[in-house]
Amino acid sequence: MLAASCMNDFDTIEVSTDIYTADSIDAPTTTISSLVSKYSSTIGNSSYQEITNDVIIEGVVTGNDISGNIYQQVYIQQLGADGMVDTEKAGISVGIKGYGALYALFPVGQKLRINLKGLYIGGYGALPKIGQPYININGALRMGPMTAAYTKTNIMKVGEPNPSCLKAKKLRASDLTSSNIDNITPMFVCIENCEIEDAGQPYAVTEYQENNETYSVEHKVKLNDGGSLVLYTSTSATFAGDTIPSGKLTLYGILSRYSTTYQLQLRSIDDVRKAE
Repeated sequence: MLAASCMNDFDTIEVSTDIYTADSIDAPTTTISSLVSKYSSTIGNSSYQEITNDVIIEGVVTGNDISGNIYQQVYIQQLGADGMVDTEKAGISVGIKGYGALYALFPVGQKLRINLKGLYIGGYGALPKIGQPYININGALRMGPMTAAYTKTNIMKVGEPNPSCLKAKKLRASDLTSSNIDNITPMFVCIENCEIEDAGQPYAVTEYQENNETYSVEHKVKLNDGGSLVLYTSTSATFAGDTIPSGKLTLYGILSRYSTTYQLQLRSIDDVRKAE
């Protein structure tokens, strides 16, 4: 009976993700938008700069790696005075490697407080990013994710996840100008009554060629009021083999960029809905 009791107690033990994040970080010293503005030149040049003092930001997770379409990063945006995501302020990518499932640690709706001391801010394809530099296959230093150890010292979870605080910016063709790209990337967005040009095809399929591997596939999204942007899908996404639906759709996701090109990243297949 004693053995059975011990076994039952063991079965009910839950592993807390709190052991992977900081216990305490002081109040924010700046906003995400002010931080990005301060380092705009570094970000725009796809360079990086180390933060050597206590610079603390706060934001809520709007996108993570739950489907594999977003890799080694979570996106955060600041909250407005009403406690909802501020749809007029772009967010920032927080790059983290060393975890197989960031979504379990940082679910959508989780508020994060991040001390940037010892980390780097920079640009990956001119997209604002927090992380560390790495050496790419060509031997060049580029902005990449931080190692997992930094989540224990530099990132604190504030309260419980609250997905209801997310609010998507309704994206229009007039938003997608070259002069506006710094203001709206990265950002959680919604595109109503749009169409994906390659309906009937899969979102992404891994194609192997000699000495060449395809890691992503792009499809054109046509907006109802004119204009278009790229739907970027990783071949590692859980929905990569799903068929793109036809007709009018409402798409949610993270509006990102690579250099001067707008990219929409779905967080999961649930971000694709038939237009009402």
